[in-house]
Order: sequence, then structure tokens, then C-alpha cells
Amino acid sequence: MISASDAISSAAFRLLGESQAIQVVRERICKLASSAAPVAIYGESGSGKELAARDIHAHSPRASQPFIAVNCGAIPENLMEAEFFGYRRGAFTGANEERQGFFHAAHRGTLFLDEVAELPLAMQVKLLRAIQERRVRKLGAQREDVIDVRILSATHQNLASLVERGSFRQDLYFRLQVIALSLPPLRARREDIPLLCDAILRRHLPLIRKPVISAAAMDRLVAYDFPGNVRELENVLERALAFSVGTVIGPDDLYFESPIRHGVVDDASRGQPMISNQARPASTDLLRTSLPVSLPVHLAGVERELIQRALGQSRFNRTRAASLLGISLRQLRYRMQRLTIHDTD
Repeated sequence: MISASDAISSAAFRLLGESQAIQVVRERICKLASSAAPVAIYGESGSGKELAARDIHAHSPRASQPFIAVNCGAIPENLMEAEFFGYRRGAFTGANEERQGFFHAAHRGTLFLDEVAELPLAMQVKLLRAIQERRVRKLGAQREDVIDVRILSATHQNLASLVERGSFRQDLYFRLQVIALSLPPLRARREDIPLLCDAILRRHLPLIRKPVISAAAMDRLVAYDFPGNVRELENVLERALAFSVGTVIGPDDLYFESPIRHGVVDDASRGQPMISNQARPASTDLLRTSLPVSLPVHLAGVERELIQRALGQSRFNRTRAASLLGISLRQLRYRMQRLTIHDTD
């Protein structure tokens, strides 16, 4: 047990919380921050892996140097080498000017490789060499550049299992996992939810009076398992701000994306429904009624109604409406065009 006197203040951390679980994580971050060894951060999606990486950097001797975060799953495979190592002008078609790669940009600082399990095997080989040799060569360059970078990595997958299946190199696995840091899911630190709610609402509403979450609404938030962790909590509160009337967020303003807990359909440990009546799946009710004459026409009608409701509740703010529906703004625009929906409808 960590006593109150030993607990590290959350004021200096991006990873918020006062629970025992998060205090242990913060204490570990402070201990390993002074090292230059690579750290592999594990945790479920939305549990704050990048925040933990930024905290490690902020408490390290490299804090005044760059922190470069890279989502390995978002880079097309044919561009990976250029993005990581940079290139000289004329190195390939379209290379009209010299460009630094991630390693050069993070020189003397920290390079954070998020979703590192998404790296293809060919890139894993090149990454391993760069980490081992501490040198990188830009595409089209004749010489290698010395780089001083601390590597932090993160994934929600089990790298050891990927190594066994042959989709992740064992030598890179051991190079990255000199130190392992595991983050608890939100359901393992429910007592942090009120504090996180306060921080999220302050961030979304910095210029106006922060709304109050009613006791009943907070009970529902604390009871829910949040498979998407803090990221899902933020989405739930952002939607609640659009649904709520006045300055109080009530239980009917909360919409949970899924009643699934640990991959199994489950209502709630307290026997309360874990999804609002507004958004409860209607599949059971549909099966009790006659089938539509045309499924595409029926689905288009349902989609049209939901989009119009979201536009109305967001006061025709398309960005807010897209967030309420859980889709991107581009997807909303496409659907509105396809269904000939106008803001004034």
C-alpha cells in the first residue's frame, strides 16, 4: 500500500487519477523516467498509453527535447521508410526537397511508437537496426547520421503471442521490452471516474460554466465497464453535453456505445440497463413485427431519421452531429448527400 504521504501528486502528470492503481503507475513512471532504457507500455485501447509515454518523457532528463509520437498503424507501408528515416531531395519521384524523418526529429528526445504491433516485418528489421546501431540513413543519402533517441512503444496487443505466431520479430521484441509498464483499465479504477469527468468537462467547456453531473448519472458512469476506457468516457460526456438541457447532466443524457463487457453481452452489475432508452438496440422489437417490403429502403429511412435527430439535437452543428452518431464529419456529409438531407430539413 502507498500511504498518502508517499502518493505522487497528479498535478504534474497527464495521467490523471487518485486511485491506488494509478498511484502505483505514476510511482513507476518516476522511477523509470531517469533511465534511457526502452519502455514497452501495455494497456487496453483508450487507457492512456500515450499520456503515460508523455509523462515518462516529461519527468526524464530529456524533457526539454522533442517528444515525437508516431502511430505505426496509420502509415502506409510504402511510405514507412521515408517517414521514419527521412529522405534527400531527388531520392524518389516527388521528393522535391529534403525532409527529416521521425528519428531525426526526435534527436536527443523521445520517440514514441504507438501501436508498434502494426509494423510490417520488413520495417521491423530496419527499425531494429536503427535502434541497435543508433544510426539512420536518409533515403538517397550516402552517409549515416548518429541519432540519440529514447524509444517508448505501446500496443494493446500481446506482443509475446505475436512473436510466437511469427508476425513480430523476437529480437525487436526483446529490444523494445527492456522495461514493461502496464496500465490498468478504467473499470479497475472506478473511483477515478468523477475526477476524470471533471477534467474532461473543463477541457470541453473552458469558457462557460461547467455543467453538473447528477448523482444518478454519476452512478451510471461508475457502474459502466467502459470497454473503450477513458477515450469512451470522453465520448459519452461529449454526447451528454449535446443531449442535456440546462446545466445538469442526468442519466437520460448518457448514451453508452455498447452494452458489451469483456466481450459478453451484459447489462450491469447493479441490474441497471447500461444503454439509454433512446439508443437501445431495436433488433428484438423488429423481429416481433412484420418484415419491411424493402430492407434497403427501410434502412435508409432509419438512417435518415437518426441523422435528422442528431442535427436537431446539435442545433445543426455538423461536427457535433457526427460525434453524436459516432461517425466522421466526412461520413456524415456523404450520408447527407446520399439521402438528400439538408440542414434545414
